[in-house]
Amino acid sequence: MLSVPTQAKTQVIVWGINPLQIGSGNQEMIDAFNASHRDIELVPQSTPGTAGYATQDVAKLLAAIASGNPPDVTWLDRFTAAQFASRDALMAIDQFIEIHNFDVSNYVDYTIDELRFDGQLWGLPWDTDTRPLYWNKDVFMDAGLDPELPPKTWDDLVAYSQKITRVDDEGKFERIGFIPAYGNSRLYLYGFANGAEILSEDGRTALVNAPEMVEALQFVADFYEMLGGAEKVNAYQSTFQGEANNPFLTGLVGMLINVNNATQSYARYKPDLDFGAALPPAPAGKPQITWSGGWSFAIPKGAKNAEAAFEVIRWLTTEGPKYKEQGAAAYTLERGSQYHIPFPYAYNPTNDYMIAEYVAPIDNEVIKNAVMAGLDAIEYSRARPVSPVGEVLYVELARALDRGIYGEMTPQQALDYANRVVQRELDRFWQRYDREN
Repeated sequence: MLSVPTQAKTQVIVWGINPLQIGSGNQEMIDAFNASHRDIELVPQSTPGTAGYATQDVAKLLAAIASGNPPDVTWLDRFTAAQFASRDALMAIDQFIEIHNFDVSNYVDYTIDELRFDGQLWGLPWDTDTRPLYWNKDVFMDAGLDPELPPKTWDDLVAYSQKITRVDDEGKFERIGFIPAYGNSRLYLYGFANGAEILSEDGRTALVNAPEMVEALQFVADFYEMLGGAEKVNAYQSTFQGEANNPFLTGLVGMLINVNNATQSYARYKPDLDFGAALPPAPAGKPQITWSGGWSFAIPKGAKNAEAAFEVIRWLTTEGPKYKEQGAAAYTLERGSQYHIPFPYAYNPTNDYMIAEYVAPIDNEVIKNAVMAGLDAIEYSRARPVSPVGEVLYVELARALDRGIYGEMTPQQALDYANRVVQRELDRFWQRYDREN
């Protein structure tokens, strides 16, 4: 009897998915893809020269592309996609979207916008965080505040923090209301809340020192001054611990702005914590908003199996999270946690699935409301500006924040300095880009 030859699957090499990460659900997701695709095999590969699966080493990805041996798919922090695309390191995926009539309108708008550069799309978005304000209701009551009324304006935030903050006879903090740079807020949040744009619409002019940004940094610097200075605050922060002794859980910090997956930790280590989550405060008269980051999957330039790679990134960003969360949920519950809280994804139908499957059954209304507040914040969120010098912008804003709160420079001086650095990098890039295109 003659045997029928089996056609080999097209192997798609993927950087950025670690199948060995315990409890992540990554292996279950990989297995589900390979079981559902007769012609394609998803093959996770550790990044050459590293001990793991991280893909944020620009040099390694560029070296792999230059040597003609890139992976077929790579995982990228979304705000760096324009940087990679501008270096001719990625393949635009518009042709595949057209061929497969794939509708990208089901992704959260800003996650797609972050991946557009020079009129083309350079990947598909994977997840998205948001940054709510969390407040400890027991701390609020102890301070004489209404636990159901979080601060809505920057003035409220100052007043609430003053009521919550407590010092001992030596002036050392026993409890603090709010620390502007503790958690995960960054200067982006305060700038966006104050209406700042940071870059011009065409992306060629830095607006880092625009009046809205200076006002935002001034607010943050004044807040630290009110608390006694950044050195004193950081001395207090140095006593903070993690996990079950997280200062928000133990009441040492009354309010903080953090990414929404913080709820996972709160639910795990103190499921009986009475807390709330809402959009961060904004200047009086301005809408409350937040900002988001997240990751994406892209196809490097020179990928040997680009067509199959597109099917991999399409599936990973639409169906894949369901299998990943199934695996992660099984692990979470096996370890004795009461709740599994999925991370928000960029594909809206996936989030609908996650809410129905994991959030709706939660029998703790405090945790459920906090999870939904983080998800609902997607509608009011902004992303960092798309720029080929996005990492420079990120670093310079962080440096300006430090210089402002430590008094090394005035907010105006710190942002003037940052603006010069960012503009210099923009000019270098666009001069080269215009010359070559």
